[in-house]
Amino acid sequence: AILLTALLTFIIVGPMMRSLGDLITVGLIWMYTTLGVFGGLLMGFFYAPIVITGMHHSFIAVETQLIANVATTGGSFIFPLAAMSNVAQGAATLAVYAISKNQKEKSTAMASGISALLGITEPAMFGVNLKLQYPFIAAIIGSAVGGAYVAYSKTLAIALGAAGLPGIISITAPKVVHYIIAMVLSMTVAFIMTFVLSKKNKGE
Repeated sequence: AILLTALLTFIIVGPMMRSLGDLITVGLIWMYTTLGVFGGLLMGFFYAPIVITGMHHSFIAVETQLIANVATTGGSFIFPLAAMSNVAQGAATLAVYAISKNQKEKSTAMASGISALLGITEPAMFGVNLKLQYPFIAAIIGSAVGGAYVAYSKTLAIALGAAGLPGIISITAPKVVHYIIAMVLSMTVAFIMTFVLSKKNKGE
């Protein structure tokens, strides 16, 4: 089973996913540079679903090139957009902590929510938000709003780092305030939408 899986992965799955990841990257760059605020909104909305597939790792090569050529590019637009997705996931998970009456769920939500705010979203996404569904929807809506503001303010990163609250140190100095505003927007919308959708979910 291992030999068969390895063979299929190296010969078929790996190359296909690499090509798909490259196409997604090209598409995201086109959206951001061509569609402006709407492009930022779309990228913010779809970033978390892309993370689920793992294809967001293909963005690292693009980010590295953008940052290496900072004199001409100004920096990376992908990093702040990723940060908006991460903090939105964290805020939605913390909203679940506030809503839930299940002590085990509350414990998981608190720990994973804080982790997401610091840039590690997998525990929040897979342990809480995707399982309940409505927090994940709320998070991608919040991320879309933050992404739109990032595109509007042309907020860029000049270094890689933790895409979350600590990401402030990676942002170009004149845009730090805009980065903070975008994070506040992402987190607020995600938090409020989680409450709104939870009531609809309970009604159903």
